[in-house]
Amino acid sequence: MEMMTLKMSGTTADGVLRYRSYYLVTDGGHMAGLGRASAIPMSTGAPMPEDDFVQVNQGGEERALKTLVDVLCALPGNEDLSIDLNINPS
Repeated sequence: MEMMTLKMSGTTADGVLRYRSYYLVTDGGHMAGLGRASAIPMSTGAPMPEDDFVQVNQGGEERALKTLVDVLCALPGNEDLSIDLNINPS
């Protein structure tokens, strides 16, 4: 199991700063096979997908994490934000 943070930020066309923060947790199949990653929103108003997790049959935690980050980045309000993934959150 790994824990990390995903921080997203950017400025809208009308100059409003947007900031999102998610806590990500992975579980299962470190390098191959089944993997699962879950997201916990840490900032008010951060959009979430219908399911707060993704599960993959191949690629383990790394593939699940990449898939979850892609899902979060594609949500309305998160498009075009820069991202910072911290694998050692304090």
